[in-house]
Amino acid sequence: MNVFLRVDSSLSIGSGHIIRCLNLASSLRSLGLNCIFVSKNHNGNIIPKIEINGFETLVINTTVETDDYIRDEKSWLNGGQSDDAECFITLVKQQNCRPDFIIVDHYSLDSEWELLVKKQFPFARLVVVDDLCNRQHYSDVLIDQTFQRDAREYARLNKNNGKILAGTKFALLNPTFSALRELSKAHKAQVKVPSTLLVTMGGVDAQNVTGDVLCCLENGDFPYIDKITVVLGAAYPHQNVIREQIENSKYNVNILTNVNNMAELMSDHDFAIGAMGGTTWERCVMGLPAINVAIADNQLTIAKNLSEIGAIVLHSDDITESTLHNALNRLTTDYHCQRLLAMDICDGLGLARVTQEIVCLPAKDGKNVTLRQATVDDIDFVYQLQCEPKTRQYARDPVIPLYVNHVSWMQKKLKDTKSYFYMIEHDTRCGVIRLDPVEHGNAELEISIFLTDACQGKGIASAAIKRVIMLHNNVSLLATVLPENHASQKLFNSIGLKKISPSEYISEKK
Repeated sequence: MNVFLRVDSSLSIGSGHIIRCLNLASSLRSLGLNCIFVSKNHNGNIIPKIEINGFETLVINTTVETDDYIRDEKSWLNGGQSDDAECFITLVKQQNCRPDFIIVDHYSLDSEWELLVKKQFPFARLVVVDDLCNRQHYSDVLIDQTFQRDAREYARLNKNNGKILAGTKFALLNPTFSALRELSKAHKAQVKVPSTLLVTMGGVDAQNVTGDVLCCLENGDFPYIDKITVVLGAAYPHQNVIREQIENSKYNVNILTNVNNMAELMSDHDFAIGAMGGTTWERCVMGLPAINVAIADNQLTIAKNLSEIGAIVLHSDDITESTLHNALNRLTTDYHCQRLLAMDICDGLGLARVTQEIVCLPAKDGKNVTLRQATVDDIDFVYQLQCEPKTRQYARDPVIPLYVNHVSWMQKKLKDTKSYFYMIEHDTRCGVIRLDPVEHGNAELEISIFLTDACQGKGIASAAIKRVIMLHNNVSLLATVLPENHASQKLFNSIGLKKISPSEYISEKK
């Protein structure tokens, strides 16, 4: 399947839209989809970063632009929507491949662009990424990762009645953040006085908020700060100014440019001063207490929502020695409260949720079947499943486990980094699918699946197995089915797994 992503970067737009689309494209590519970017060559673009990540990029040439920062996001396109749609359609048709999915992430584009594109590619699933909730869309799926965003806010804007994925649970973050979450959590829990500071103001920071922050830190009195790490984007236009600014700093300041290990940096540092946008949710996943700085008008909703729950927020035009001193004093005083608050905001698993909503695998009723990682909150539900007669009928151990033994087993299994424990969801949770290491000449992981009695025979199991094969297409999976279990034998045959013995089926890795 082919995916075309329409997204831009510039001195005004910044790099965040490209970064989150790269995360999404990488996830879709891992599922076997072919992803192609379409992007304008605005001043300050980071198109080379797309190409470094191995994606083809089709470039829309733009008219001459100034280096001035454009505050109004409606003007970021530097052209009309209809002209942009025409260029996009032409470039896509030149590829001689039918688009199965079109993803657009641009504050200057709305239903005008989407309707023109949808008319040319009516069978393509149109996915819109937005944060503003201020204009009409004609999408099949809309993603808004704004903290506390409610899908109902899009009721009057959702012209195609598309599915709305709202809130930070759908944040499009690189999976390295969730992978390092527990390590970062353990590090921060031991901090008594934060001493290592991370400063990151986004990939562009055209207004040089970084310089303002460093100036205030230099003129202030913060004896507990041992080290400051400043992360600059590849398109940051003030690098020489910053390097001169820190030459005689009283702090140990280290400047890093265009990093690819942000998760590790957030894990290693005690606290941060950072711009809002995608990095806000990255910091939250890592439990990194921060002063969150709103550097653009389109971040005001996030700023307001974070402030209301007690997070520390500043605005870029209000950064002074006094405001920064007060914010840092509050952060250090309430360090562990801020740490726990951050971790509750985002878990970093949004990418898996979004890709499953984009690439649908429906049951017989046409509703999508998805998988999510099991948690301790699922222990009782899984035990109820274990007690159902059909679950035990073909189980290796037909005896229902004692509840206390089940709790101990599941708690251990959830911590097992070599296994995968998923809940099957079809509107609500309705079953379990698990992958466990297996010693087998032809397979690395073994599939176990069981559904509630009420959900059997509805095509849910078939969709769930296809989903898990898609998510783990880089390994060989084994399914062991008793010969007398005719329903499961028929199921694995219909999915297309290779039968290698009377009771064994293999899903070969791709």
